[in-house]
Amino acid sequence: MKRKNFLLLLFLTFCIGVSIKTAGASCGAAICPLNVHHNLTVGQLHIQLLHEYINQNQINVGSEKSFVGALPNAHDEIKTINQRTLLELQYGITGRFGLKAELPFIQREHSHIEDSTVESFGFDGVGDLKAVGEYTLPFSDWEFSPRLTLLAGIKFPTGKTDAANEDGEVAEITIQPGTGSWDGIFGLNLKKPLFRVKTVTGGLYSNLPVTVGVTYQVNGKGKDDYKFGEQILAHVGTEYLLFPHLSLLFQTDGRWQDFADVGTAGEYRSNTGGTWIFVSPGLNVQFNQAFSAYVYAQLPVYQKVNGIQQVAKLNLQVGLSANVNLLK
Repeated sequence: MKRKNFLLLLFLTFCIGVSIKTAGASCGAAICPLNVHHNLTVGQLHIQLLHEYINQNQINVGSEKSFVGALPNAHDEIKTINQRTLLELQYGITGRFGLKAELPFIQREHSHIEDSTVESFGFDGVGDLKAVGEYTLPFSDWEFSPRLTLLAGIKFPTGKTDAANEDGEVAEITIQPGTGSWDGIFGLNLKKPLFRVKTVTGGLYSNLPVTVGVTYQVNGKGKDDYKFGEQILAHVGTEYLLFPHLSLLFQTDGRWQDFADVGTAGEYRSNTGGTWIFVSPGLNVQFNQAFSAYVYAQLPVYQKVNGIQQVAKLNLQVGLSANVNLLK
């Protein structure tokens, strides 16, 4: 038992180190997804609808706050408001194997300066579909046994890539709802209950879990041969049952993204990729065994962009979820 705990501690330390050292974003790619993975039983369908709001209204040069036009470019970013509504379906095919599908709907408002002229965009559209297979490694049925799930999937180029403003000017690929590329997704998710704790009222005990997730995305070439930099997402989180039906949530979320290969898009490669780290407190309300709702506030604690880019001071996410057993 001591050896298992020691190995788990080493694994957690490694993943926390990854989340501290890795993260990233660029114009229109501000999302640092939270870890909302669920372990399902056979026949269980998990349905989740979430909405994210990210207002990139701050200009950074490296890790320092700056201003529009701080570095000489013919194209200067001003502001981007990103809203993403995501439908997620996750189904347990067997006791160990499951499938997950995610389809986003993107709403975006963006403005930049192009050759001394301010250009504005406002559009929406379906984003890129993700399909991921999940396999949970066998462990014992002990209450405090860890659950390690391996993930592998594909992002399909289903998203819109020709969104334009009222003047017919097609927006740059970095703010389009879709990328036009086929991408590979690989990762793992570990959940380990540590010990039982009382609620605030002291009348109910609940397991205090630690969840660790790491995902690596290999991006292909999309529209105009633009290839987004490969990225790593890392998460460490837990939750505490405050009262019956109300839990306190907390995550540390990181994202690292390499420089892009801009192809023929005419973008500045030096202004792509970077490192982001967030702390994400939240609340979850469990209405009954089937339905729940949650809210997260994602606060940046470290942001270092390559070149000059937009960043956000606060990201918000709200979600509704339902569990349905299709075999009953």
